[in-house]
This record gives sequence, C-alpha cells and structure tokens, in this order.
Amino acid sequence: MEKPPALRPGDTIRLIAPSSPPNDRSSLELAITALKEFGYRLKYSDAIFGHSGYLAGSDEERARDFEAAFSDDYTDAILCVRGGYGATRILGLIDWDLIEEPKVFMGFSDITALHCALWKKCGFSSFSGPVLTSDLSDDKPDPVSWEHALSLISGERVKGNLICEPFNLSHSTALVPGTSHGRLMGGNLSLLCSLLGTPWFPNFKNSILFLEDVGESPYRIDRYLTQLRNGGILEQVAGIVLGDFRYSDVQRRNDRQQGLQTMEEVFQDRLTDLGVPVLSNAPFGHIKPKITIPFGTLVILDCDQRNLLLQESSVMVD
Repeated sequence: MEKPPALRPGDTIRLIAPSSPPNDRSSLELAITALKEFGYRLKYSDAIFGHSGYLAGSDEERARDFEAAFSDDYTDAILCVRGGYGATRILGLIDWDLIEEPKVFMGFSDITALHCALWKKCGFSSFSGPVLTSDLSDDKPDPVSWEHALSLISGERVKGNLICEPFNLSHSTALVPGTSHGRLMGGNLSLLCSLLGTPWFPNFKNSILFLEDVGESPYRIDRYLTQLRNGGILEQVAGIVLGDFRYSDVQRRNDRQQGLQTMEEVFQDRLTDLGVPVLSNAPFGHIKPKITIPFGTLVILDCDQRNLLLQESSVMVD
C-alpha cells in the first residue's frame, strides 16, 4: 500500500465532481467559502460546475479532471463535491498510468468506485469520508464529521480506536462476536456489486469489509449480499463492519406488519454463518455526523469493544 503525505494547514485541496453535480451553484459556493475556514487553500476547475442531467458534465470531462487533480504538483488533497451517480462511467476513460503519486483522496457513496480503482490499479490508500455538499450543517461542513476526517488525513490519529467521542458506541451491535484483523476495504454495497467482474474490483481476501447503503429495501440488500456470496467474496474476508443503512423504525414496523424480512433479519441470515466477526450499525454511511473510514489501513475489528482499532497511520507522517 502506498500512503499519501499527511495534509498540513495551508496545503491545497482540489475539488472535483466525478459523479453527479451539486444541487445548485450557490450552495456549492457557500460550502467552498466555509471550507476555507479550516485553513486550507482550495482550487478547482470549471468542471465542478458542469451539469449534464444527473451527471456533472460529460464522462470525458470528468475523467480528465480526475487525472488532472492527481497530476497537479500543487494539489495536496482531492475532495469530491458530491456522490450520486457516474463514477463507474469514467473508470475506463482514466489513464491510470498517469496517476503516479498518492494524494489524500476523499468521498463516499458513488465515490466507492474510485476508491476501489485506486487500490486495484495504483495500490493507493484513500478515505471514505465526507463530500463537500452532502455533509453540511447550516451551509458549513459538518464539524464533527470533518474533525474526525481531519484527524486521519493530518496524521493526528495514528493508532487506537477509530470510533471515538462524540460518536456513541452503544448504537453498534455485535452480530457475531470475536476479533479479527485485516485491511479496511469496501464502501457502498450496491457500488461494490456493480464492480463485480470488472478490472476495477479489488481483491478482498483477508480484509475487514465495510459496507453501507441508503434507500434500499431489505430484499434488495439481500440481493446484493447474496451476489457477493455467490461471487465468493464474503467467504474471503476476515470480518465485516456494517454502517448505518438508514432503516427507520417506521420501515421496520411496516415490514413486520406485511410479514417481510427486516433489515436486521437479512443481515442475520446472510452474514452470521460466514465464521467471521460481524459488527453492525457503526456510525458511517449516509448520515451526519459520520466517521471517516481509511480505505486500505490495517485495523483490528473488536466486536466485544464494538470498535475498530487502528494499527498504523493512514498517511505518511514526517
């Protein structure tokens, strides 16, 4: 694994939009202004303001902007402005040989496709964490989410508990007790399934697989997990961590009234016979605040403590 240099105050963050466009330009500009208050320089091309239906510009434009961000000697970190849809469309257009040096790269949801491709093609670690426009509170970056992200990308958090105050450990549940260790790899469940059979799907053998999704019914989550089982992926991992799947009490009650499986029953059925520790409802996914998951970092999954224990820094620290 190649780690990026730690991000320092005054370093430059380049913004890109590899998937869907921001909802509106004014909110994006407010978020850009607010992000500067963290003490970093920001840069971006006009591509982040692109809009082509549900895509932030053409596939070619988004692929070139991704390449340019990694090739720019004056960029220290790359932050996605939004998830949505579209990252998988540019994977085959990116010249991965141009991406020679690791940089802090952060985003989640649809950005899962790019995390996986960076690992598979370049061996680069990255960060499944906040995006600029979806993780705002009062038009400013959500402070709890960003403080956690910055503690990792700055190299401040090197070892110890990944889930820490003010996040509440009591919400997490050990579906299968025990401990295991491996590299944290994964992301959005539906995106991972869309990469199966492609050149950008990583080797998850002996990994701690982290999964999240949103807006999916239990039967669809069942379908995705079954696809990973049928593909032999879940049998390879050393442990599984489930994020917040945004399954509400109302949805749970309605499913029970209709005699349907609940989300919890799907997880129980599809994951607990694999012989590895499984932790559910960890504080990441399409929620605020959320922890940042360092993709590729060695951790211990401790279901008894309901936590992930960092075994190394996620960045290169002087």
